[in-house]
Amino acid sequence: MVSRYAEIEKLALTVRQGQWQWVGLAALLQVLFYLLHAVLYQNTFFIVGIDRRLRDMLSLVLAALFVNVVAPTGGTAAIALFMDDASLHGQPAARAAAGTLLTLVVDFSAFSLLLAVGVIYLFRQADLRLYQVTGAVLFLLFILLLSSLLLLGLWQPAILQRVLVWCHRCVGWVSGLFKRPSPLAGDWPAKNASEYIGAAAAIQHNPGRLLHAFVASLASHLVNLACLYTIFLAFRWPLAFGPLTAGYAFGFVFWVVSPTPQGIGVVEAVMALVYTSLGVPGATAVLAALTFRGLTFWLPLLIGFFLLQRVRSFGARSER
Repeated sequence: MVSRYAEIEKLALTVRQGQWQWVGLAALLQVLFYLLHAVLYQNTFFIVGIDRRLRDMLSLVLAALFVNVVAPTGGTAAIALFMDDASLHGQPAARAAAGTLLTLVVDFSAFSLLLAVGVIYLFRQADLRLYQVTGAVLFLLFILLLSSLLLLGLWQPAILQRVLVWCHRCVGWVSGLFKRPSPLAGDWPAKNASEYIGAAAAIQHNPGRLLHAFVASLASHLVNLACLYTIFLAFRWPLAFGPLTAGYAFGFVFWVVSPTPQGIGVVEAVMALVYTSLGVPGATAVLAALTFRGLTFWLPLLIGFFLLQRVRSFGARSER
């Protein structure tokens, strides 16, 4: 946060240039967005056999945002956080991993509907660029990779167990380089494969909960879209649904596939680039993109840092 102080200060000054009523409404919509995101996690984790309260899940979701930035490992740091939290609550870590993967698959699948709208709109406007096509293809391949991990547990458990055995050997090899014992027990592959396969089977038998999770995810993205619309209103430039969705869609795509943690620096540039190509004045496009990121990323990131104390992995005490 200290290293990004200049950027955060610039974001604060940027927000002050907009009409505060609309910016305030955008901030309230972000509260709703993260509540819906927590509902998404709550439903997917319930499917795999982990029942958590909504407020606890909200704390984990915001804490995971912070952890993904300070430990830039392509989003896997959040999976480790959810696994460790489940383990500390006496629940199988492998099921938490399956639940996190299921959340990402459901969330990205719901978002794909908006991505399709954005791609079709840009194609009809003859404004679909190579970097946009490349980002969309990488995003879809990422969804396919996540889905295949869940499908292995459902259809090819033997292959899944071999993958876990390979992971166990790799961890042991890396530990040996530092002359340390492996942190994974000898029965880790078999035990975790069993839990993971059980979680994958549970997904198949809970279509109702899966639908609830999909609806919560789609609703959260629509709320985010409404937030972006109010930001454009704050800077006195209302946008139609087509161009609004196109900029949001590719901003989210590069949030996921960007080489920088959580798309820092890349998302803002891509969103501004898409909107300027669709006729939005450059200054307005940049202001809107920076304000949107300030409300959807930087502010929740700061809140997530303070909510780490509620996560048992970071020392919070359990209630009696």
